[in-house]
Amino acid sequence: MSSSRRRHGPFWFAAVAFLVITTANAQQPASTGGLTCPATIDVNEAAKPIAGWSAVPATKRRDFERVSIYNGEAGGQEYDLAPDDEKQEGGRVVQTWSLKGYRSMNLFLRCRYHDTAVVLQRDIPAGLETCTLRFTLDKKETITGQSELKCR
Repeated sequence: MSSSRRRHGPFWFAAVAFLVITTANAQQPASTGGLTCPATIDVNEAAKPIAGWSAVPATKRRDFERVSIYNGEAGGQEYDLAPDDEKQEGGRVVQTWSLKGYRSMNLFLRCRYHDTAVVLQRDIPAGLETCTLRFTLDKKETITGQSELKCR
């Protein structure tokens, strides 16, 4: 049996805890006053061992995949906002949120990453008016490659 099969054996999925330990890129470029999601994060993966087994934790780098934008309070009453505009050309998709109309409540975003349940979350500063997400879909409509978010 290969080492990757042993690593992903039944004990591995028993109780996986994810912790974000670092981010590889700046979260807010100072020169533009904008907001973006870090392009990558490092995630610690650990499992609660099952009797007779030991778990070996691992650190994995995860690439930015997509964003979810909400109004309300994170963990409380929150409303997932759909993009106000979406354009698709081939597999390339551009989604835009116009934030002005939602400013009666707090706005926040969750940056989501490939192959992990870990998210980065933060409030969207009041001066920002739009967020634009660019990503690529493959033939199965799975997000692939480098995605990019810019809020201005």
